[in-house]
Amino acid sequence: MNKEELNFAKNDAFNLTMIPGKFARGMRTCKIWQLFRFVVINIKMLIVVSKSH
Repeated sequence: MNKEELNFAKNDAFNLTMIPGKFARGMRTCKIWQLFRFVVINIKMLIVVSKSH
């Protein structure tokens, strides 16, 4: 049984938080992906702000 399955095997009703998988953990720690998402989000914000002015 892996770590994700052990989290759901407990009988506590309040301990139902999901543990991210290997891919999600990798994307969260990848500096290149974070930089790319930062740029994309900033471009979207610039578009929204430019429409309001």
